[in-house]
Amino acid sequence: MDASHPPPRRAIGLTEILKAATAMGALGANAQSGQKLLAVLCDPQVKSAVVAQWVDQDPMISARVLRVANSPYYGQTRSVTTIARALLLLGLDAVRGIAAAACLDRTLSRGGALVALDVHAVMQHSLASAVAADMLARACRPALSGAAFIGGLLHNFGVVIQAYVDAPGVEAMRAGRRDDAGRGIRQLEAQYAAVGHEDCVAALFDTWRLPDSLVMAARHHHDPAAAPDPHRDLAATLNLAAYIGLAGGYTFSLETDPGEPDVGALRQIGLAKADLEPFVREVPLRVTELRRALA
Repeated sequence: MDASHPPPRRAIGLTEILKAATAMGALGANAQSGQKLLAVLCDPQVKSAVVAQWVDQDPMISARVLRVANSPYYGQTRSVTTIARALLLLGLDAVRGIAAAACLDRTLSRGGALVALDVHAVMQHSLASAVAADMLARACRPALSGAAFIGGLLHNFGVVIQAYVDAPGVEAMRAGRRDDAGRGIRQLEAQYAAVGHEDCVAALFDTWRLPDSLVMAARHHHDPAAAPDPHRDLAATLNLAAYIGLAGGYTFSLETDPGEPDVGALRQIGLAKADLEPFVREVPLRVTELRRALA
C-alpha cells in the first residue's frame, strides 16, 4: 500500500483518552487537587475569596502567582506578598489566569519525555495564545475577558493527550508535516491519527467539569462556525489567538505555519486580517515576560 495513504486505524474512544490523561497526571488521585483548582479557576462565577483559599492551599502555585504578580508583566511597583493582595491589585481574572498557567505548566512538565511532541514548544504556544486571547477579548469582546486567557491557555492541551494515547499517529503526523508544511493539523489528523486533539481536550474538560463555554470553544477552535451559538464568540477568539501565537513565532511540530486567519472567525468578532498585526507584534514581549516570571 502507498505509504502516504496508510490503512485505516481503529478509532480511539473516551475510555482510552481518559486513561492517557491519567497516565500523564492530568486525572486520577495524584492530580486531584490540580483538577479541582483548575475547575475553580475556570468557573466564571467564582468569588475572589474562594480563589484565594484554593491557591493558598497549593504552595507551588501560590509562589508562582506571587512571582508573576511582582514581575514586569503586570508592572507592579509595590511588593505583592499575599494572594489576597494580588487579587486586590491585579483583579480576579488576572490571578485566575496566572494560577491556571502555573497549573498547566506543572502538568505539561510531567510530559517532557514525550518523544512525539515538543512539550516545551506546546507550552510556549499555549502562553502566546492565552496572551493573544486576552488582548483580543479586551479589544473586541470585553464580556469574554474572564474566559479568554484561560481558554487560550488550555485550548491545545489535547495535543499532549493525543501524543500519549496515539504516539504512532502523532509521529506520522509530524512526518507528514515535514513533507508538506501547508497542511493543517486537521488534515494531518484525518490521514494519520486515530483520535483528534479537539476530541481529547473536550473529553478532558468535560471530565474536569469545566464550563460548557470552555468545552465547546476548545472542541471547535479550528472551526468556530460549528460551535453552538452561545459559545461561538469564544471559539472565534481562541481560533484567532492561536493564529496570532503562530504568526508571532510560537509554533510547534504539529503546527509550524500560521497560514491565513479564519475569515469566519474574523467576521464573528468584527476584525480584518490587518487588525491582527499589532497583536502579533506585541505577543513575543508579553510571552517572554510571562514565561520568565513563571520559571
